[in-house]
This record gives sequence, C-alpha cells and structure tokens, in this order.
Amino acid sequence: MNRSSRPLRITSTTARRALAALAAALLACACGQRAGDSGARQADHAAAAARLLADALAVIARKAAFAPADSRQIVARMLSDYLGAEDPYSGFMTRDEYAAYRALAKGSYGGIAMDLERRHSGETICYPYAHGPAERAGIAAGERLVSIDGTPVAGKPLPVLAALATGAAGTQVVLQIADAKGATRPVSVTRAHIDAPTLTRDTAGSLQVIRIARFAPNTRSEVAALLAGWDARRPVVFDLRGCGGGDFYAAVDTAMLFLDKGAPIVTVTGREGARLYASTLDRTPPARTPYLWQDEATASAAEVFIAALTGNGRGVSIGMPSAGKGSRQDIFELADGSALILTTGYLTAPRGLAFNGRGLTPMKALAPGAGTAAFANATPSTE
Repeated sequence: MNRSSRPLRITSTTARRALAALAAALLACACGQRAGDSGARQADHAAAAARLLADALAVIARKAAFAPADSRQIVARMLSDYLGAEDPYSGFMTRDEYAAYRALAKGSYGGIAMDLERRHSGETICYPYAHGPAERAGIAAGERLVSIDGTPVAGKPLPVLAALATGAAGTQVVLQIADAKGATRPVSVTRAHIDAPTLTRDTAGSLQVIRIARFAPNTRSEVAALLAGWDARRPVVFDLRGCGGGDFYAAVDTAMLFLDKGAPIVTVTGREGARLYASTLDRTPPARTPYLWQDEATASAAEVFIAALTGNGRGVSIGMPSAGKGSRQDIFELADGSALILTTGYLTAPRGLAFNGRGLTPMKALAPGAGTAAFANATPSTE
C-alpha cells in the first residue's frame, strides 16, 4: 500500500473537532459573522448553510465507510461540540432532554436539594442547600461534580444535569464528586421532596446575620421584613458564602433596598446592545452600611448583589475573591422540540467593573475557612 492510499485514522477527538469546525463553518455561513446584516442577507446566509449541511449529510450517508449516525444525531453533536468550544455556558438539548427538563416544573419529583453552576473553565460546581439531601450526604459548596449515575457531566447543559439528578422521592442517585484537591469519591444521595428555605437569620454577638442560600422571587420581601424588625444601630451581615446565585431579577430587586432611586445596579450587554438595570424603588435606604461576606463559591446573582452595593458605596465586601460568573443565559426552543442554551449577555457592575472570569475582589480579605469571630474582627466597631 502506498502512502497516498493509506487509510486515515480518525479518533473520536478528531471527529469532534471536525464536527465543531463544520458547525462553525455553517454558523458563519448562516449568520454572516455580522450582526448588522440586513434581514434578506441573513436569510441568504441561512439558506446557504442549510444547503451546505444537506450536501454534507448526503455525502456522509453515501460515501462514509463507517455506519453513519442518524442525521439528527450528527446535527446535535455538531451543535453541542461547537457551542461547548465557544462558550462553556452554552449548549444544545435534544428534544428528549428538553422535554425531561420541562417536565420537572410540571410533575412531583424528588430532588437532591443542590444547585449547579458552570465555571468559565467548564467545571460544574455544587451548591447544596442547607440540611438538604446532598449536604447530608457530605457534599460541600464549591466541590466539583464529575458524573451522575455514571454519566459524565462534561459538556452537558445544566438543565440536562438537573433532569438526570431528579427522580422519584426515596430513590438514590450516585454522584461522583471531586474536592478542592482533585480527589474524587462516589456519593450516594437519596432523593426527597424539597422545601428548603432560601434565607435564614441568625445573630453572632452584635452582628445581625442574613444567610442567603440563593436568590428567589421572595428574597426582597423577606430581607425587607427582617430589616424592619431589627435594631437599625447594629450592623447587618449578608452571608453569601457558597451562594451560587439563583434568580437574577431577585438579586437586582433585593439590591434596591439599599440604593437610592436611579442608582445603577448592573448592565447586561449582548447582541442587541446594552441594558442598564437601575433602582426603581422610591424609599430611603438604611443608614447603616451592610457587610457582604463572600468566598470563592459566591457566584452569579450573588455577585450582582455584592457589586451593586459596593459599586454604589452602600456595602463593604469581606472574605475571598468570588467565582466570576458574570454572564446570563437564555433557553430558545427550536422547531423540532430541541433547544439551545445561549449566553445572551455579559454583566458589568457599577463603575464599569466586568467580573466574568475574574471574580470580585473583596474590600477586606479573610483567610479561607475564617469563622464569624474573624469576620467580626475585620469589621469596624460594632458598638
């Protein structure tokens, strides 16, 4: 056999890269790479991309020595590989995966009481709820999720992972977890019906502590009620350690409690331009500046809340640099029932601070694992 006729060995990695490259070519063709193109021009690009894809699939079906996959599977892999290569937060859900995710909101299922966040590195980070099944099983905030019942999580959209972890109450799911040092262990978690509070209150000496596990639609009203019943002369601490975020709009609304009307909270910049979210609440903010306790697992909506207060001079952040999840995603259903998860905007805090992939640096640093006493010592007088 001469060199020119020697068969080319194609590895799975090579195949994934080829699919991603073809997807990139198709999307470049479809989008024209310019957001300013006219509607007619974009339609021409989309038609050309469809023809290219149909031609490529037909050649694969006729000529490929291997048994071709179903055309829909090829397209799904193309989209997944392309989006994953471009952005760790974007992804593709098949029709069955998206249907399973939507079913979570309609049925009565057992969960493990744990939020998941995707880091810029592509790692999937665990945020178990206090006293929930995942925390009781020994999973700590900030640990990395490797697999669910043997299925690797790498490259899979978070809604797909949520569906995989959910099932009948009383059944078990086995998670492969990696700690901060990279050591992995299997953790068996028993699913249960979840009714976990998003906010708890406590006191530590002269400190009044509000612990936010995640932002939810009722967070602002609960925080407002706590503030109304507490001594205005005593310092308030928002403990946001291990808070993976939650509802973006809830974080914006809660920040308004501490800001003057019209104060900037966050700017979201996407393909359609920039949108500024500012305080619309007409009330007098509390006289005392709250303290914001953050760590390396503080992410997303929690970072929006911290940046809004510190950026307007209405909060003091203490702790460790945060996770740096400064983007937002939306789900778009496609004609066949599948769906895309796309990053639609990047977040900028007041004063132009972009924290995606960087995190928020605390105004006062605390050592990892520092407790309430160390936090109290880092604050000004609490008399």
